[in-house]
Amino acid sequence: MLIQIFVVQVVTFLAIVFVLRRFLYKESAKEMFHLKTLKEETAVKQKELQEKIEQAKSAYDEKMADAEKSSSVMRAKSEAEAKDLREKILAKAKEDAGNIMKAAFNAKEKMREEIALEMNHKVPLLAARIFSAVLSEDARELTHKELVRDVIEKIKRLEKTTFKTPVDHGEIVAAYPLSTADRSEIESVIRLGLGYEVPLTEKKDDKIAGGIVIKLGSIMIDGSLENRMRQAERELGGSLSVERETPERGAGIREQENLDPER
Repeated sequence: MLIQIFVVQVVTFLAIVFVLRRFLYKESAKEMFHLKTLKEETAVKQKELQEKIEQAKSAYDEKMADAEKSSSVMRAKSEAEAKDLREKILAKAKEDAGNIMKAAFNAKEKMREEIALEMNHKVPLLAARIFSAVLSEDARELTHKELVRDVIEKIKRLEKTTFKTPVDHGEIVAAYPLSTADRSEIESVIRLGLGYEVPLTEKKDDKIAGGIVIKLGSIMIDGSLENRMRQAERELGGSLSVERETPERGAGIREQENLDPER
């Protein structure tokens, strides 16, 4: 009886082992198939991923090549533009340097002319002062009278067209008071020149070393010693000058005429 029970237990155990083994084998095969499927899918995905990586790398290399090419083109263009700009800057600098040199030369010449004009203006004045300082009072007065007489004589020889500008008042600026005879004769020759009589005021100016300056509106007849010195300095032989303002040249611009009858 015990043997039978033992045999039954052994058979039952073997049956259970067989069933369990079969069940485990089936599950293992299933899992193995599932793992194989996963491995194949992973391999496919890995292959696809590798292809994508290769494509991305190829696209990257292509873009890098294009970028390098574009960079080279832009660098060459930038270098050309920089060279052109440098040449333009150098040309402008040379032009500006030339203009500066020219302006400096013109300024130098202008300064030289201004100094010459100033000297031409000051020399006669200085000569007149020296003349006044060297001569005695009687000699200066005698020279003054001679200059006045010379002005009167030259006014007499002026053409009437010189006095074509209307005048309503005149002024005589003198180094010394005029004598009655000289003033009367000046009024007479001016009346003859203008064709009518105008009032004349007399003014003494200590800045004039000798002679007189007659102002008739826009006309100025300069018979002063200073003007004689200027004319002598210009080598014009001491001729009398008349200055007239001309509207077309602007107010204060004076046109100088040579009134030396011999010229």
